[in-house]
Amino acid sequence: MSMKKFLLFSVATLFLVCTAWGQERTVSGKVTSINDGSTLPGVNVILKGTTKGTVTDVDGNYVLSVPTEGGILVFSFIGLATEEVEIGVRSVVDVQMTSDVRQLTEVVVTAAGIERDKKALGYAVQQVGAEEIIQSQEPNIANALNAKVAGVMVRSNSGVPGASAAVRIRGNTS
Repeated sequence: MSMKKFLLFSVATLFLVCTAWGQERTVSGKVTSINDGSTLPGVNVILKGTTKGTVTDVDGNYVLSVPTEGGILVFSFIGLATEEVEIGVRSVVDVQMTSDVRQLTEVVVTAAGIERDKKALGYAVQQVGAEEIIQSQEPNIANALNAKVAGVMVRSNSGVPGASAAVRIRGNTS
């Protein structure tokens, strides 16, 4: 085999290996609550060890591009236990998440993000502890906050138990 053919063969093989190595595939699925089967919008879905991720839509669905060799998906949301699921060769990964009241003890949700240290904020914070929410016997966290925090108004959109509620903070225009 001549040197020219050997180099051409080597470059072609290297190209094929690199192309196969960098290929990705799409994984999708639905995230639901294990308690009542309802869909969970806004759940973070991240490929473990990377910065690749997405958030579930209004119907709890997500789509994420992952390497062909798979990996681990990490599902997280405030108030829910973090779930790690091995992808393997699957193209559909559905997850049911459970409540984790312990996570609600020291989290402050702001318009700019989430702070774990109230001292880092430049404004007043009103706190409702996890124990107060548990004692309220209210299954919906929005309704549990009603009349416990100044400036927060929770209004039910319908009279159906478990229906979504409208939460207003400091009125309609703020």
